[in-house]
Amino acid sequence: MERILYLDCFAGISGDMSIAALIDLGLDSDAVISEIRKLGLSGYKIEVKKINRFSISGTDVKVTLNDSFECQHQHEHEHEHEHGHLHTHGDRERSLADVSHIIKASGISEKAKRISLEIFTEIAKAEAAVHGKKIEEVHFHEVGAVDSIVDIVGVSVCIDMLNIDHIYCSPVHEGQGFVNCQHGRLPVPVPAVIKMLGGSGISIITEDIEAELVTPTGFGIVKTLSEDCGKMPKLLVEGVGYGFGKTETGRLNALRVILGNREASEQVQTVQQFTLNETEIKQDEVSLLETNIDDTTGETLGYTMGRLMEAGALDVFFTPIFMKKNRPATILSVICSSGDIEKLSFLILKETSTIGIRVSNIKRITLSREIRTVQTELGAVRVKSVVVAGLERIQPEYEDCAKIAKEKNLSLNEVYEIVKRS
Repeated sequence: MERILYLDCFAGISGDMSIAALIDLGLDSDAVISEIRKLGLSGYKIEVKKINRFSISGTDVKVTLNDSFECQHQHEHEHEHEHGHLHTHGDRERSLADVSHIIKASGISEKAKRISLEIFTEIAKAEAAVHGKKIEEVHFHEVGAVDSIVDIVGVSVCIDMLNIDHIYCSPVHEGQGFVNCQHGRLPVPVPAVIKMLGGSGISIITEDIEAELVTPTGFGIVKTLSEDCGKMPKLLVEGVGYGFGKTETGRLNALRVILGNREASEQVQTVQQFTLNETEIKQDEVSLLETNIDDTTGETLGYTMGRLMEAGALDVFFTPIFMKKNRPATILSVICSSGDIEKLSFLILKETSTIGIRVSNIKRITLSREIRTVQTELGAVRVKSVVVAGLERIQPEYEDCAKIAKEKNLSLNEVYEIVKRS
């Protein structure tokens, strides 16, 4: 059995919402706090409370600093302050090396250390890019403060305690408008979040709420932990947790986490027949070029297909569709290696009337194949051989069989049958 965690970010995500939601799954909050204490940090207090909002029971986590001098700067900012986090000037300046030293020297588990460092590094890269600095030159403000260290390490500790195998997330909902920070007014999502969004594979949905719902700490957590973004995977639900935010949005402001189980075989069910022997299959990535065409003749499309195959396309096919004004049209699809995208795209634009091409990367699973020549009663014929679960499958090459059929005055099917018997 695999343990699956799904992060349902319908109201955004922040550090304290994350740790609160995970504790709400049923973890002993005292045990979590005890692990966090192993960081050796002082001058802060963690409050964990069960509360009820919009008739939903969940958990609220608040980290407050004992220092009576509250820093008024904001970056992670206003949202984090609305979550009850206070910062002192003494906590404000910490480099990634400082934070790493604190985590590595602590007594938390090695898994929790690894997760914590990965999250901090992800955020550090974004902050460095935003400020035009090298990663080692970045001195965190809020992210390096005690409360954010506690949030990130707390989340890592909870993940370890829950013994999670895979983590997935929903699209992340964000507010809009501007937030005040040390550097002035910044747009929502804030620059660090936008930077981390690139290459994350995570979608952001903008809500009609004038507030920052996604903090850099929260997005750093979801980007680092999640393997994929989308609908909740099939699983047997074991528990649901709610971690409340502090911003009043007029609706439920919480991170919902769903913990469940699934059979390990379900994850690879669709390719199980191909995994009996690793030498039989190959997994790789190819590119898919597609365009909708409604004003090119069939002759031109057929000619274009031939040109594309000659130029190195792995496959070319047509799909009939209807476009606007109910006009019959054709989708031209080309599967190719990534190195041939530019060459084949130029060929499509040159030979057809289209003015745009969609490009996407796709994964594929293929059987290992071998082309060899066999001797038959009709002569030498090339065949394609593949092996599936130890059983060989033979497919004669069309060109060879068609040539023999014409020469021997036989049907193509007769030639195929004779070759397969050989």
